[in-house]
Amino acid sequence: MLEWAVIADDLTGAADTGVQFLPVCAPVFLVDHRRLDAVALRAAAPAALTVFTNSRALPAGDAHRAAATAGRAIRRLGPARIYKKIDSALRGNIGTELEGVMEALELPLSFIAPAFPDQGRTTVGGIHCIHGVPVAEGEMGRDPVTPVTDSSLPRWIAAQTAWPVGHVPLGTIEQGAEAVAREVERLQAGGVRHVCFDATAPAHLELVARLALERFPGALLCGSAGLAQRLVACLRQDHGFETPGGPPGVALGDGGLLFVCGSASKNLRAQAERLVDRCGLARAALPPDALVGRAPWPEAAVAAAAETIGRGDLVLQVSPFDADATGIAPHEVMSGLARFVEAVARGARTAGMFLSGGDTALAVMERLEVAALRLEREPAGGLGCGVLCGGPLSGIPVFTKAGSFGGPETLVELYRLLRPSAARGVQGAL
Repeated sequence: MLEWAVIADDLTGAADTGVQFLPVCAPVFLVDHRRLDAVALRAAAPAALTVFTNSRALPAGDAHRAAATAGRAIRRLGPARIYKKIDSALRGNIGTELEGVMEALELPLSFIAPAFPDQGRTTVGGIHCIHGVPVAEGEMGRDPVTPVTDSSLPRWIAAQTAWPVGHVPLGTIEQGAEAVAREVERLQAGGVRHVCFDATAPAHLELVARLALERFPGALLCGSAGLAQRLVACLRQDHGFETPGGPPGVALGDGGLLFVCGSASKNLRAQAERLVDRCGLARAALPPDALVGRAPWPEAAVAAAAETIGRGDLVLQVSPFDADATGIAPHEVMSGLARFVEAVARGARTAGMFLSGGDTALAVMERLEVAALRLEREPAGGLGCGVLCGGPLSGIPVFTKAGSFGGPETLVELYRLLRPSAARGVQGAL
């Protein structure tokens, strides 16, 4: 029986949220919403599905249609409940996608709580912040593809929706579940169909999840992996599941690890720099003009990367570029990067891959003809781990992360987990 389904607007978000459900239902498969009818997927009998629509950067109307299509396809599979994953930094077509899913599922109400305190995402007075900086004033406000132009969660949602939006402030949440339930009922009576919640701590998110489960069963929970995490905590309490211990070890194949860092996030670039400097990995920086065919395709670079992977581990990055100044479209760069990764992977044994962010992960997996990802565990906060199903690298582990997630040591810590003997020299500094 399919117990839960997650609908996300990008692949890494689908992974970091879907993996949260492993303690209460397994197996969990990640799949493109257009491939939900795959025979192999039905035969796997998933207990939970996490699907992605790749709609974050689409025009609003197209994003609405993609979300509605995903909602209808999921509905036919009959899950007990559905969760709508959104970006914890508010990027994308949150409101219009949410209404597409609600229309498809005939749901009257949404609970919107994108906060993820463990990753520095909080909402107070309706203002959504990342590490204390209002989201529109930081890096996300300058995002080249999906900039966030308003830090007010209820205003940002209202600008994207046709239905009325309400807001539950932190003071009400801190009064407890009864006070919040009364406020939601008051908002509903006034015609509100989208309720935004302040949250600065995991307990606030757990209160929202508990209310949806017990008092408002018709509400569609909408949030980041943070809300999903607290939702699963509620399910564990209700059904007596034991709290899982630390993450188990990860079984790698033979060959080298390939870290594909395609996101333009400054955070990811700093994490990759730290990984190279601290752990001694080789690095290849690929020029965008070569990846999109404006300069000779880097055959020598492919051969060098394959040789490196044959004897060690490698970090692949795209050299910085200004899309407006160069006229090079980011999606074309991702397509070229995926072709490069495929050429390297086919030319050398690959023990496993790290993919960040969502556009990078999708481009690489599509190029490698991956049918689905069987999610296995969360090695660290914001990281998803799964096994490729289908394609020439079927069976190898893949690790995914949103580019903006994590601290400076995130990739160093992942490498220490994957290569404990190789990373032994950096343990004392962690």
